[in-house]
Amino acid sequence: MSKTPDIQPTKATGDLVLQEVWRAKDTLSAQYGHDLGILFAETRKREKLSGHPLVNPPHNRVKVAIAAEARGKK
Repeated sequence: MSKTPDIQPTKATGDLVLQEVWRAKDTLSAQYGHDLGILFAETRKREKLSGHPLVNPPHNRVKVAIAAEARGKK
């Protein structure tokens, strides 16, 4: 008797979704010559042109969390 746990196969639909995500990622990456700098520059340009408000997370989440906690204790 094997002591390894039974491994359930992934659902076919999950595999298809992952394959589609990977295909889209590879296509997008290829459009920019697999250069992340160019890809992110284009993304920032599209964000600015979209007209939608953007969320900019704080650079140092720990300091922000400590400051928020300190304000709550006052």
